Parts: sequence; structure tokens; C-alpha cells
Amino acid sequence: MLANQLALKYAQAIYEVAADKNLLSEVEEQLTTVEQAIREHEDLATLFYHPRVPAVAKKETISKLFKQELADFVHNFLLLLVDKRREAALPAIVSEYRKLANEARNMAEAEVITAMPLTEQEHAALVRKLSTVTGKNMVLKTQIDESILGGVIVKIGDKLIDGSVVRQLRMLKTKLLTTEVTKIGVTN
Repeated sequence: MLANQLALKYAQAIYEVAADKNLLSEVEEQLTTVEQAIREHEDLATLFYHPRVPAVAKKETISKLFKQELADFVHNFLLLLVDKRREAALPAIVSEYRKLANEARNMAEAEVITAMPLTEQEHAALVRKLSTVTGKNMVLKTQIDESILGGVIVKIGDKLIDGSVVRQLRMLKTKLLTTEVTKIGVTN
């Protein structure tokens, strides 16, 4: 809980600067690029997140790798995280920033799980339906999970819509097992 509050505090700080400069999307892209690069390169992650690596080395690495790609205030923000020993919170900060930026743009992200990939028409129809229901422009993050057999599972924030075949089969099984049969007969 405390880590989430800390991430939100830092995310709000960089969000306010980005909003003032009308650079919400650009800053989101820059933060995502840095966070993704660190996540995808094990050596970089070790250097960036290890507590015994001196802050000077971390800051030099950030500057050498990312300074050309980042707005000055984003670069300075990352250096501040290192100075405050908050670099481990970067993934959570990026996530919280994305939520704040999406809210400002009247957007929401939905995690969509299907058994098979959605066609373009199904994807567009789902975006339209979820946009109508939520009143926000939707961005879908799709995942494939064959174990759901069919249907779709949608997560928007803390809300879950489970329309999977597996869930429907479980509900049917539960209903059949709990329904008391009193009389079986044949009628004409």
C-alpha cells in the first residue's frame, strides 16, 4: 500500500509537469521506453535496481542511454528517482502515470482475454461496446488463453466481466449439482 502511494505521488508530480507542457502522450512514451528497456535487459535491470550500485553510475548510465530520447524534465525526473533511491518504484510510477494520463484523455485500458485472437471486426466491435458502456475511449490489451475455451474476459480497472465458456460451464455444473430432483416422469 505504501509503495503504491509513493508511486502515485511521483507519478502525479511528473504528470503535472507533462500536463502543463501539453506533453502527456510524449512523456508516457518516454517513461514506457525507459521502463521497458530496463525490464528487457537483465544487466541494465541489475545495474539500475541493485542497491549497492552507486547513484553516480546509475545516473551516468541513464544519461548515456536515454538523454537524447527524453525531454529534459523527464531525464531530470529519472535522476531524481536515483538520488532519492526510488528507482525500484519506476514500473509502478509508469503504471500510475499511464492511469492519470488516460483519465485526462478520457481513455481507459481494458485487459481482454480470449481463447483465440480477435479479428479486426471483433476488436473494433468490442472497443465500441466498451466505449459505450464506460463513456471512455477504450484501449484494449489483448491476451490469448486457450484454457477459457471461448468467450471473452474483460478487466477494466477493478471491474471484471467474465463471459468465458469455462465460467459458464462451471455455473451450469453448479446449478445441476445443487438442483434437487424430486420426481422424474414421462408425460405424453
